[in-house]
Amino acid sequence: MGLRHLLSVAALIIVGLLVAGCVAPQYTYVTDSADSAYFKVPPSWRQVNQSSLQATEGSSSQNGTYLWSRAYDDSAKPSVGNVFSASANPIAYSGVLGLSASQRNDVSFNSMRDLLLPVTASARQAASAAHEQLSGFASLADQVVTDNHNDRGIREIFDYDLGATLETFDLTVMTNSVTTKLYFLLVHCTASCFANDYNQIAAVVGSFTVGGGS
Repeated sequence: MGLRHLLSVAALIIVGLLVAGCVAPQYTYVTDSADSAYFKVPPSWRQVNQSSLQATEGSSSQNGTYLWSRAYDDSAKPSVGNVFSASANPIAYSGVLGLSASQRNDVSFNSMRDLLLPVTASARQAASAAHEQLSGFASLADQVVTDNHNDRGIREIFDYDLGATLETFDLTVMTNSVTTKLYFLLVHCTASCFANDYNQIAAVVGSFTVGGGS
């Protein structure tokens, strides 16, 4: 009787494991082990071709040298074009920038806010003077962020009209305690998409973690 019971329990465990193996994963985990950066995306968000992303970024910018980057697109055909323009589906774009000595001196909360798009009043004025086609700006949330590794940064949610439709951007930028790296995660899509998918987007943004260090 005892053996029969044990065999029944074992059979149930095996069936449970087989069923669990057929269940789709809830998230895709994206990790940069070398720089201690991490976030997660739903499995429907597919990775943008890495070579295309790197070719579009270049090896460096005025803000630093790319040490790592990834982008994910919630569409059947992920495209690097969606990363840098308006998108009807959520886009997650994350990277780590190495900072030179002079770039470290320029790091501030405002420079973090302006990392990818002009957000502060002075940066928007400069963009307007340069005739950049940006309109419809609205700041929806602004927060200073710190963690237990003494990393610090900002989270900024804002709207912009990029020429097609109103887009909502959720940007988190962090620097490590010794200001040698900038970590960023940008999630964006049209304002209507952002509102409809907010819970999913908030889970992605909330998972963004950096690990401190040099």
